[in-house]
Amino acid sequence: MSRAVTIREVAAAAGVSTATVSRVLSGAGTVNPELAARVHAAAQRLGYRTNRVARALRRQSTQTIGLVVPDITNPFFPAVVQAVEGALRESGFSLLLCDAGNDVAAEAELMRNLFDHQIDGLLVSACDRIASRQAVRLAASRLPLVQIDRRALGGMPFVGVDQADAIGQVIDHLRRQGCRRYAYITPHPAISTAKERLEEFLRLVRPLDPAVDERVYRGDFSMDWGYQAASRIVSRHPLPDVIVCANDLNAIGAIRALREHGVAVPGDVAVTGFDDTVLAVASQPQLTTVRQPVKDLGREAVAILRAAIADPALPPRSAVLGAELVVRESSLRPAGQAPRPRAAAAPGKAGPAPAAGS
Repeated sequence: MSRAVTIREVAAAAGVSTATVSRVLSGAGTVNPELAARVHAAAQRLGYRTNRVARALRRQSTQTIGLVVPDITNPFFPAVVQAVEGALRESGFSLLLCDAGNDVAAEAELMRNLFDHQIDGLLVSACDRIASRQAVRLAASRLPLVQIDRRALGGMPFVGVDQADAIGQVIDHLRRQGCRRYAYITPHPAISTAKERLEEFLRLVRPLDPAVDERVYRGDFSMDWGYQAASRIVSRHPLPDVIVCANDLNAIGAIRALREHGVAVPGDVAVTGFDDTVLAVASQPQLTTVRQPVKDLGREAVAILRAAIADPALPPRSAVLGAELVVRESSLRPAGQAPRPRAAAAPGKAGPAPAAGS
C-alpha cells in the first residue's frame, strides 16, 4: 500500500511553509492567491488527502451531516439524497446516508448510530408523524436537526412542500377536464405528507362528490398497493371519472390494474400521481403528476442546517416551497369526449379485500 503524502512534502513542492499549506487547505485565514494556487497544484500533483480525523479533532467538527430517509426504494428519496449531497459538497461537507426501511425502531437506532459518528447535524424525513416523534425529539436535543419533506414535530426546523396547494392544482385541472366522480389511493395518514394531501383532497372534493369517502383507499406508498386499491375500486363501485393517487408508485400500480380490468386510461378513467419521478414519463400513458422542487428542498434544508450548526442559538427556521402540476396523457381526454357510462368493471384478478377505505 502506498505511503500517505504529508503536509511537509506539499509545502516543499509548493515552496511555502507548512503553516501556509495548513491555512490554504483548511480554509482558515487569508493567503495570497498566487501562493494558494501553488499549494493546491502541489497537493493535487502529489495526491495529498486531508487527514479528516486530525482536522475533526482540531476543529471539533467532522464536516459531516447525517440523513435518514424512510424508504430508499421509493424513487422520490434518491432524488432528495442527490439534492442534499450536491448542496453539501458545495459547502465542503460530507454525507452519511441511512435508510430506515419504513421501520420506526430502525429509524431510532440509525439516529443513535449517527451520534456515534460525531456528525455535525442531522436531516430526517420521518417514517411516522407520531411514532417517530420521540426519536426525532431526542436527536434534536443532542445536535442541530432539520426535518425534510416529512414532519414529526411542529415548532422545529422543517423544509417541505405546500401539499394543500399542490393538491389544489390537481383538482382544479380535473374539474376542467369534466371529472365529477373521484376515487383516491393513499398511504395511511401516519405519514405527514399523506395526511396533508388526503385532508386537502377531501376538503376540495366533498362538495363536488359527496360520496367520495366511500372511494378512499388507505394503504401505503407502494406500486402493489396502487394495484390492489384500483382493483377494489373497479370491482366494487361504478367507475369513477378519475383516480387521484398520493404518489407515482400508487398511480403506476393503479394504471396496471385498470389495464388488466379492461379499463382505458384516460378514456374511461383518468389517473394522476404525485412526485414526478422517473416512472411518470416511463408510464404508458405518461402520468399527470405533481413535480416537487427537489433540488430546492435539498439546498434549503442544508442552508438551514448549516446556519443552525454555526449558531445553535438561532430561532428555528422553516421553509415551505411551491410545487408544480405537470399535465400529461393520463388525465387528458380529447376535447368534447365525456367519460363512458360508469359501469363497474369485471373483478378480473382482484381477490377478496377488506372494506372500502381500509
